[in-house]
Amino acid sequence: MTIDNIDNPAVYWGQLWKSGRRYSPLTDAETMLLDQHAGPGRGRPALDIGCGDGTLARRLAELGYQTTGLDCTPAAPALAEPNTEPVRYCCADIEATQPPPLPQRAYTLITARLLVAFIRDKPAFLRRVRSLLAPGGLFWMVTPMAESLPTERASIGITSADEELLTSLWATARTTDVGSLRCYALRAWGTETETRAH
Repeated sequence: MTIDNIDNPAVYWGQLWKSGRRYSPLTDAETMLLDQHAGPGRGRPALDIGCGDGTLARRLAELGYQTTGLDCTPAAPALAEPNTEPVRYCCADIEATQPPPLPQRAYTLITARLLVAFIRDKPAFLRRVRSLLAPGGLFWMVTPMAESLPTERASIGITSADEELLTSLWATARTTDVGSLRCYALRAWGTETETRAH
């Protein structure tokens, strides 16, 4: 599986979700790291891009964030647990020409788990993330590294060149490896005080 094999992401991922396919579950180690970097939500807005079945989005809601889950196919959020009232779901493609119709103009926290390797235009994706992130906000990204995977699975990870692109131009960039996954805490320019004001 490579990006080039996916002509229509909504159809491709929708078929996999409907077939019962599930992906690497959120681990306790990841959750602890996210909690440390993100902190309590206090009603501030959070956006989970590529939310899938809503597992990470629900965790953000548990932390107290006003959470929106964004996914290109309605099949994934439709599988979310029945009690998903704290999370609002939006079906749109983050890579579409027009920005997705989101309920907030800016987000204190944006997350993207196991997604970025499948983004076609990574610079454009980063520009969109930055445009949606409040000053001082946190972009939390989780992905495997291609070089740490078997050759036949390398396409689901990012390369060192991708990593350099994705982590540049942030106020701070911290990484932590959790098993085969790398967690990135990328902080936008601005102060934490500014972030809490949004």
